[in-house]
Order: sequence, then structure tokens, then C-alpha cells
Amino acid sequence: MLLPLVLLLATAQEAVPTRFYNRPGASSAELAAELRRCRTITTGTHGGEGRALTPPNAPVLHRAPARSLTIEDCMVTRGWRLYAIKDTQRLMLGNLDTHARAEAFARLVGAKCPRDALLRQELGTRLRR
Repeated sequence: MLLPLVLLLATAQEAVPTRFYNRPGASSAELAAELRRCRTITTGTHGGEGRALTPPNAPVLHRAPARSLTIEDCMVTRGWRLYAIKDTQRLMLGNLDTHARAEAFARLVGAKCPRDALLRQELGTRLRR
């Protein structure tokens, strides 16, 4: 009973994401750095090496709660566009080996106008989810 599951997991490839960030001329390394920065901005209350990003006794503000900033919002504000990958493109990417898939995504990240992808969000547009 356990053997088929082990064989399935051993042959499974990573799932192909449904969305990706794009900024013309950007590299995968730039994308990774921006994602780390936005993750810290939106989710972290502690900076590197345990340093707090906010004072421990921040004043309490009595206003209506604002919609919280997401990593997606941060990335778009920093000039990245969010694209959805069409199903045909996802199938093609799913059939590639790990190295070829990474190269294909690197091209999508830095492309001027990614092919086979649908623009979901860019600065100045806020689409409903």
C-alpha cells in the first residue's frame, strides 16, 4: 500500500506555479531579493539578527483598520507586474526538466511582454480576487 505512494512521490516534479512576477530586464536573482524584501516588509516584525523593525511599545492608534499590505501589493508597488500563466503554458512548463523550467521562468521574469500569460496586476490596477 505504501509502495505506490513512495513511487509516485519519487517521480513527481515540482508543481508549476499559476502566477509569476515580471519586470522587463530583471533577473531571477533580482526577483528573489525583491520577494525577500517584500516578505520582510509585509510579514516580519523582526529584522535580521533579531532586531525589531518597530518599537516594542508602539503607540495605539484608534482608527478603522486598514487593509493589510500583501507581498503582492509590495511587489507591484516596487514595479513588478503579476501575470497568470495560461494552462497551455503550464502544461509545457510541467513537461520540462528542472533546469529547463528554471531557464524558462527566468525568461518570463525579465521579458518585456511575456507570451502565453495574462496580466493580473500592475501599478495603478487593483483587480479583485
